[in-house]
Amino acid sequence: MNFYSFRFALVASFLMAAGASFAQCDPEEVDFGAEPWGLAPDGVETFFDVAELGLDYADDVHLLVPSFASEVVPETPLDAPIDSVVISSVLLVDTISGDTLDFIDAGLSYACNNLGDCVDPCTFLGGGQYCAAFTGVPTVAGEFMLSLEVQVWATVFGFPLATPFSFSGFPFPILGEVDGIGQMEVTAPAVFPNPHNGQFTLTGAEGSQATLWSADGQRLREWTPRSSREEVVVDGLPEGLYFLELVSAKGREVLRVTSVR
Repeated sequence: MNFYSFRFALVASFLMAAGASFAQCDPEEVDFGAEPWGLAPDGVETFFDVAELGLDYADDVHLLVPSFASEVVPETPLDAPIDSVVISSVLLVDTISGDTLDFIDAGLSYACNNLGDCVDPCTFLGGGQYCAAFTGVPTVAGEFMLSLEVQVWATVFGFPLATPFSFSGFPFPILGEVDGIGQMEVTAPAVFPNPHNGQFTLTGAEGSQATLWSADGQRLREWTPRSSREEVVVDGLPEGLYFLELVSAKGREVLRVTSVR
């Protein structure tokens, strides 16, 4: 797995800061094989389930915490072993406005399962495999990236050392707007995950004329979305920035779409 995988591995560990009332996830449900660290979903090839405003949400994160602090913070001296990883904060960053929202303030909570390895269920020991459950009813909608601030604890020269580290860039979209009867209605076109690696979901663009453009102005694809939630496969696109033009009776909108490999 790549460093993204580990980043989210720890993300998960931190994302479970409260909520003992939730059903516990099973840390052994995912097999990481011989990897020293990893996360499922990894935020690159697999992703969190999409949340919808006003509707119940539930998903799990499974993680394998690395054994050495240098795998998280390369400048850690003496390649010190990890004592534990502890969450400082979990944030949602709006990709359009740049505003930051606390995970709990978005109507969502997280519950950790560290198998009783520490009194605090959200403290994870180095070299251990853990998981977290996300549940709640989202109260805000937007294209968010999950960002996690953590403290990585290691013993250096006989003294405990906490090194802060930020894990960010994990897609966490919350879709829609609740109408008068509690149904989810998408009000603006959106693409997720973004960045994508060959496939993305387009929402809120039903009936429009969609055109995908390269950054240098080449028309790559044209189609008409037939539903409010459509899976779009664009295998083979080189890494880089693209533009998705949507033209409908409501007007013209252009979305920035990034391809990664």
